[in-house]
Amino acid sequence: MIKIFFHPYFLKPMTVLNAVAKPTARQGALLRVEWSDGHVGYADLHPWPELGDLSLAEQLEDLRLGRMTTQIEQSIWLARRDAVLRKQRKNVFDMGEKIRNNFLLSNYQDLKPGFLDELKKEGFTTVKVKMGQDLQQEAAALTHIAAAGLRIRLDFNALGSWQIFEKFMTGLAPSVRALIDYVEDPFPFDFHAWNEARKLCKIALDNQYDKVPWGKIPSAPFDVIVIKPAKTDVDKAVGYCQKWNLKLTVTSYMDHPVGVIHALGVAMDLKKQHGDMVLEAGCLTHRLFQMDSFSAEIGTQGPYILKTKGVGVGFDSLLEALPWQPVQSP
Repeated sequence: MIKIFFHPYFLKPMTVLNAVAKPTARQGALLRVEWSDGHVGYADLHPWPELGDLSLAEQLEDLRLGRMTTQIEQSIWLARRDAVLRKQRKNVFDMGEKIRNNFLLSNYQDLKPGFLDELKKEGFTTVKVKMGQDLQQEAAALTHIAAAGLRIRLDFNALGSWQIFEKFMTGLAPSVRALIDYVEDPFPFDFHAWNEARKLCKIALDNQYDKVPWGKIPSAPFDVIVIKPAKTDVDKAVGYCQKWNLKLTVTSYMDHPVGVIHALGVAMDLKKQHGDMVLEAGCLTHRLFQMDSFSAEIGTQGPYILKTKGVGVGFDSLLEALPWQPVQSP
């Protein structure tokens, strides 16, 4: 038997987040989960309706009715991880292996003179670029990133088509293409078209994860699985990587700092367990939003997030002080 409480919040973006995000404050809810064995843990619930998630109101209503969405299931799974660590008085940073993060460039217009040199001085080696606002301008930005000697990850959020993707990739200079680690979701999932796309670059599966007919495909038409613990069954995804000899990367869901540290904790765990199968993470997303009391507690050193204060994912006093509302069952 568990009791679940929630606390709604808003995150105010500092810049354009991606090609589909609305330029308004994003809404989510923190969850406090209490188990009958005395464990208490915290997690985040941050839907992206633009990417196919049910809205926060719909998910909370499902929770009230006893229905578990994929995101709620993952939130409860993460809350249990947090609860176990809190019971043991251990911090999530003590359990895994230190892992680097890529720098996330969600808006090519943020690429100012000297910016890339500063990233390199801070120790970043990889820049992930959200694509789809203006491909011509974004191609120019990639040229600058490659010239700086930084590796590149591209995320198209499945917004394009095979024809658009092929034209874009073949239009890039060989020196730029040589530095591309992979491209996430180049266009909506199609087994044969994605296999063709792999001839141009390595392909990563992210928001098209649920579109893959896992039990029917003879092979994986992608090279990397992007695991978002906020919505991905981590053990299943790791199993697919092992079955088809794929790489994986763990990213946050551009969500609350609690969600960010949960994702990083999973990334560190997987890095410790699976070594080179696990690529650089993508959990440095809290700085996309205006600072609040939670994000103020996240310290960074270049591509690394520093250990949070407290136990579990941290934020102990902040979480305890929130006005929690019970999720009422009918």
